[in-house]
Amino acid sequence: MTKAIKKYIDMNPEILGGTPVIKGTRIPLIRLYYLVKQGYSPHDLQKDYPWVDKEKIQMAVAYLMKIGLDAIEKTYSPQASS
Repeated sequence: MTKAIKKYIDMNPEILGGTPVIKGTRIPLIRLYYLVKQGYSPHDLQKDYPWVDKEKIQMAVAYLMKIGLDAIEKTYSPQASS
Protein backbone atom coordinates (compact mmCIF):
# COMPACT_ATOMS: atom_id res chain seq x y z
CA MET A 1 0.00 0.00 0.00
CA THR A 2 1.45 3.38 -0.99
CA LYS A 3 2.10 6.14 1.49
CA ALA A 4 -0.57 8.33 -0.16
CA ILE A 5 -3.32 5.73 0.19
CA LYS A 6 -2.44 5.19 3.88
CA LYS A 7 -4.01 8.61 4.42
CA TYR A 8 -7.37 7.05 3.51
CA ILE A 9 -7.08 3.33 4.31
CA ASP A 10 -6.20 1.85 7.70
CA MET A 11 -5.11 -1.70 8.52
CA ASN A 12 -4.90 -1.76 12.31
CA PRO A 13 -5.00 -5.12 14.14
CA GLU A 14 -7.14 -3.46 16.81
CA ILE A 15 -9.82 -2.45 14.29
CA LEU A 16 -11.78 -5.37 12.83
CA GLY A 17 -8.77 -7.63 13.29
CA GLY A 18 -6.64 -5.73 10.78
CA THR A 19 -9.16 -5.83 7.94
CA PRO A 20 -8.59 -2.77 5.70
CA VAL A 21 -11.09 -0.02 6.55
CA ILE A 22 -11.68 3.58 5.55
CA LYS A 23 -9.45 5.50 7.94
CA GLY A 24 -11.31 6.86 10.95
CA THR A 25 -14.24 4.46 10.45
CA ARG A 26 -15.03 0.81 10.87
CA ILE A 27 -16.24 0.53 7.26
CA PRO A 28 -14.31 -2.38 5.73
CA LEU A 29 -13.12 -2.18 2.13
CA ILE A 30 -14.71 -5.56 1.49
CA ARG A 31 -18.08 -3.88 2.18
CA LEU A 32 -17.31 -1.19 -0.38
CA TYR A 33 -16.16 -3.92 -2.76
CA TYR A 34 -19.55 -5.63 -2.65
CA LEU A 35 -21.42 -2.35 -3.01
CA VAL A 36 -19.31 -1.27 -6.00
CA LYS A 37 -19.76 -4.70 -7.54
CA GLN A 38 -23.55 -4.19 -7.21
CA GLY A 39 -23.26 -0.93 -9.14
CA TYR A 40 -22.87 1.67 -6.40
CA SER A 41 -20.98 4.80 -7.42
CA PRO A 42 -18.89 6.93 -5.05
CA HIS A 43 -21.86 9.32 -5.00
CA ASP A 44 -24.17 6.49 -3.88
CA LEU A 45 -21.69 5.49 -1.18
CA GLN A 46 -21.54 9.09 0.03
CA LYS A 47 -25.32 9.05 0.46
CA ASP A 48 -25.10 5.81 2.46
CA TYR A 49 -22.21 7.08 4.61
CA PRO A 50 -22.75 10.88 4.83
CA TRP A 51 -20.46 11.21 7.87
CA VAL A 52 -17.46 9.92 5.88
CA ASP A 53 -15.40 12.49 4.01
CA LYS A 54 -16.15 12.37 0.28
CA GLU A 55 -12.45 12.25 -0.56
CA LYS A 56 -11.93 9.17 1.64
CA ILE A 57 -14.71 7.32 -0.17
CA GLN A 58 -13.38 8.30 -3.59
CA MET A 59 -9.86 7.24 -2.70
CA ALA A 60 -11.04 3.94 -1.20
CA VAL A 61 -12.95 3.14 -4.40
CA ALA A 62 -9.93 4.18 -6.49
CA TYR A 63 -7.74 1.86 -4.38
CA LEU A 64 -10.18 -1.00 -4.97
CA MET A 65 -10.03 -0.35 -8.71
CA LYS A 66 -6.23 -0.17 -8.69
CA ILE A 67 -5.64 -3.43 -6.86
CA GLY A 68 -8.55 -5.10 -8.56
CA LEU A 69 -11.88 -6.03 -7.11
CA ASP A 70 -11.17 -9.74 -7.40
CA ALA A 71 -7.91 -9.38 -5.46
CA ILE A 72 -9.67 -7.73 -2.52
CA GLU A 73 -12.34 -10.42 -2.49
CA LYS A 74 -9.78 -13.24 -2.49
CA THR A 75 -7.72 -11.59 0.22
CA TYR A 76 -10.35 -10.29 2.61
CA SER A 77 -13.57 -12.22 2.09
CA PRO A 78 -14.72 -14.43 4.98
CA GLN A 79 -14.36 -17.54 2.77
CA ALA A 80 -10.68 -16.73 2.08
CA SER A 81 -9.77 -17.17 5.74
CA SER A 82 -11.56 -20.50 6.24
